[in-house]
Amino acid sequence: MKIKVRRCEMATLRARVTLRAMMHALLAASMLVAQSSKPASPPLAPPVERPVVPVPDDKSFTPPPGDATPQKPLFAPKSYEARFAKEPPKLDGKLDDAAWAAVPWTDEFLDIQGPALPAPRYRTRAKMLWDNNYFYIAADIKDPHVWATLKNHDDIVFRDNDFEVFIDPDGDTREYYELEVNVYGTIFDLFLYRRYKEDGPAEHGWNAEGLKTAIAVQGSVDDPTDTDTGWTLEWAIPWSAFKPPVWDKPGFGEKARGAAAPKDGESWRVNFSRVQWLHNWEGKVAPKPPETPVNDHFKQDPTAAKEQAKPRYEKVAGKPEDNWVWTPQWQIDMHDPRWWGYVKFVR
Repeated sequence: MKIKVRRCEMATLRARVTLRAMMHALLAASMLVAQSSKPASPPLAPPVERPVVPVPDDKSFTPPPGDATPQKPLFAPKSYEARFAKEPPKLDGKLDDAAWAAVPWTDEFLDIQGPALPAPRYRTRAKMLWDNNYFYIAADIKDPHVWATLKNHDDIVFRDNDFEVFIDPDGDTREYYELEVNVYGTIFDLFLYRRYKEDGPAEHGWNAEGLKTAIAVQGSVDDPTDTDTGWTLEWAIPWSAFKPPVWDKPGFGEKARGAAAPKDGESWRVNFSRVQWLHNWEGKVAPKPPETPVNDHFKQDPTAAKEQAKPRYEKVAGKPEDNWVWTPQWQIDMHDPRWWGYVKFVR
């Protein structure tokens, strides 16, 4: 009888142990499910895709004649072969069609003064194509906080974060073109007869007639409460747009060029610039604004209340903009075509 009782007690004990183990396993599994179902907390700092900037030092490089630059030039202006497009790219801002897939990116942008300065916080790079009608430019602009303010043509777009191209077709460092765009697609286009150091002047009334712009945003615009990836840009600039405005003074050759497309093997001087301003949400994500309750006993406009509570981007007072470029100027001055890159048009 005692043996039977002990066997029953042992069986009961084993059952309890097994039941307890099962309960622990179920509890652990439920905790894992609960943790995985929780919404991810917003990061304290947005992810940053920093560029990889090589630091060449060409000892044999001889700078071109002209004004000395604050930073010692370490290498010659960069070059790029723009290939002839058998089929034009689809202009939707997404850069995912076959035309762009077949051509390389430029080097990733670096500080305007060269690699001795801190590397850009976010990556920027570009591609180029051409055909008989257009000069095509694509840009990949990483940014965890996409925002802009300017919406009218010929607003001074570099007061926002922007992307810019500078083009001197005959490479004489005079009579050149500048286009700027922000994420809204607002264009500031101008023609310069000479560098600002040579007293300009700049023709803000010149327009790149026939310019096509397409932008895709990877994220949202003007919302600090989320983390964006950036924005991508496509430009199609017609060759017919490259003509100077009417001028009653002798030109330097641009009029004689006749707004013609480049010939196979011809090189133009080109550089790209990205202007980036520090703002109040740099390196962090704003909390989402609380929902404003609506009291049925009082007339209230909930939309206006929400807009008032929405976090907004503001530039950091007293901080200058960053300038990131394809090929360095060795100075804070984009208007020195001596340092622009060489784009060779090849079929």
